[in-house]
Amino acid sequence: MKILVPTDFSDNASNALEYAKKIAHKEKASITLLYAFYAVYDFAAQATEIIGQIEQEAKRELKKAVETGKSEGLDFNYKILQGTVATAVTAFAFKEDYDLIVMGTQGASGIKKTLIGSNTGHVIKESMVPVLAIPEKATFSESEKISVALQLEKEEEKYFKKLFKLTEPLSLPYEFFHVQTQDVFEKNIEFKGLEVYIKEAHPQIQSEFLITKSGNFDAGMKYYLDKNPNTLLVMFYKNKTFYEYLFSKSHSVEMAYHTHVPLLIIK
Repeated sequence: MKILVPTDFSDNASNALEYAKKIAHKEKASITLLYAFYAVYDFAAQATEIIGQIEQEAKRELKKAVETGKSEGLDFNYKILQGTVATAVTAFAFKEDYDLIVMGTQGASGIKKTLIGSNTGHVIKESMVPVLAIPEKATFSESEKISVALQLEKEEEKYFKKLFKLTEPLSLPYEFFHVQTQDVFEKNIEFKGLEVYIKEAHPQIQSEFLITKSGNFDAGMKYYLDKNPNTLLVMFYKNKTFYEYLFSKSHSVEMAYHTHVPLLIIK
């Protein structure tokens, strides 16, 4: 398994790296620490000097992180790229066949401000690789289970295969839940069908199934996460419409409750 961790050397990025290290130990994975920068300068003559300074400073910090990672028994390396963060991260992760991108969110408002129009948000939207967004104060040790939010709109087996490939080595129990805003017979049947499929196809995992009834999706998600603060939340990014619904500005306030919960987006 290969994990890519973008960094800007902030506390939030460092926290995401620590989270990625815990996963790497569990998954026996390698970690690449990536620093991407976009040099802005007034005259072409300044380019070489500015780029050189940026790369020199970045390389010094990256080497420290790599030495620390290797001393902890991890397969660790680094990469420096020029370009915007989102473009550099998504292109490199896809081209080099990474399995997971781990990024930090920033600020007290968490996802409300950092997934909306931020580097992390752009990476989630553009990446072909699963992305794990880590809030600034989240720690791996706090995760007691993996909560998988189900849309129940023709769920596809490929998403569940990716889910288990990425998370089963973490040895955490799973809870598959659906926020039910309407009592629809077809969705109830699909939910029961998924429960039977998962328990038969993956008998080795510990799994629970739960329906949370609510007048609207946002309130239902907030209720669930308030009741389960120490979880790793998983969502399947199956179509653009669902993503835009979740992370549009009109829902930013409601989505702010994710600030304390690591969020894994699987595509």
